[in-house]
Amino acid sequence: MFSFIKKLDRNSRIILYTCFFAFTCNGMYTLTMGSALPDLKAAYGLSDTLSGLMLSAHSAGNMIAGFVSALIPLYLGERRSITLLASLQAIGFVMMIISGNPVWLFIAYVFVGFGRGSVSNFDNRTVNRVSGGSPAAANLLHSSFAIGAIVAPMLFLVLRNTFGWRVAVGAVAFIGLIGVWRLSCMKLAYDRPDRKDKTNSTLVFLKNPSFLIFAMMMFCYLCSEYAINGWLVTYIQNKEALLLSVGGAEGLRAYSQSMATLLWFVMLLGRLFCAALSSKVSQKIMMLVASIGVAIFFGLMLVSSTMTVVTICVAGLGFCLAGICPMIYSDAAVFTNTYPMATSIILAIGSSGAILMPTLVGALAERFGFTGGMSAIMVTIVLLMIFSLLNVVVKLRMTPEMKEKLNA
Repeated sequence: MFSFIKKLDRNSRIILYTCFFAFTCNGMYTLTMGSALPDLKAAYGLSDTLSGLMLSAHSAGNMIAGFVSALIPLYLGERRSITLLASLQAIGFVMMIISGNPVWLFIAYVFVGFGRGSVSNFDNRTVNRVSGGSPAAANLLHSSFAIGAIVAPMLFLVLRNTFGWRVAVGAVAFIGLIGVWRLSCMKLAYDRPDRKDKTNSTLVFLKNPSFLIFAMMMFCYLCSEYAINGWLVTYIQNKEALLLSVGGAEGLRAYSQSMATLLWFVMLLGRLFCAALSSKVSQKIMMLVASIGVAIFFGLMLVSSTMTVVTICVAGLGFCLAGICPMIYSDAAVFTNTYPMATSIILAIGSSGAILMPTLVGALAERFGFTGGMSAIMVTIVLLMIFSLLNVVVKLRMTPEMKEKLNA
């Protein structure tokens, strides 16, 4: 699983580890938004629809970053660009502490999303480039995200109960700034992409059916993952059938935060498992099986009313979700290593779906309850299964540029 690291020189390893830490910070930012959402709602009097709109604003920023973050390095260079863009996440978190004005919060969530998307774009592209598209590298990168996602809910809960939610949010912003500092210290041999090289800005890959399948898989995955991450804590806190089994409202609050941690702890294990298994089993088959598992466990979670079953479903959901996103990036490396804009477009298309679903869940929850709202996610999970199947059966069409890159 770690054999590819031994083949790298010292500077490449430093770049790899910097990307891993930056992705850990991304995980902390993302899960903290979900953990802090009930406190933001209570402190600022936000409705479920507005809360969902804020989560979608984060996804909108993520989508915009997909289009822009690959072009800015052509003018500022890779290192300066990612340092500037990654800092937007910390700025957005500080904004959440300062004011509850809806427009202000909307902008804050856009900043966080833009920063997250930029880091995701840079890290996935850089790790694919440094490792030569290694599936193990992609899974380890996304395992770093899971580590941050595991730590964030419990760190938030401890700091919130001790110092208040504003201090908890500020602490995550500070940790994120450490990641920004590490990104600013990188030495990149390819820091200044050649603006004359058409492969740096072309979108010719959009005509390729295989690329479109990857993009739609990411659309369905991020649509589902963002909605689940954003609403899981709130959904469980509104599941009245669990009140008696967890000891009342405070017990339900603690249980909901622990489920967010469990989800990402199991996702970490799942990604490490996928990294080890990727050399023996086709990624395409693994993604298809995983998407079926997501549908099974998510459906069971919606209809379950006991703590034991819900816990098992959350764990199963995390394990099945674990490897899908990194394997999409890894499987698409033949595109992303040839066309820098390919990573951006996959991220942008995926984020466009993530913009819709959190708001849709919030709106439906106000009318039909949270179980009804969360049920909408099942539609994208079913679509994920369909596109995963197409990814297995549709043969890859190589472009001349891709063949040249592979032979280089």
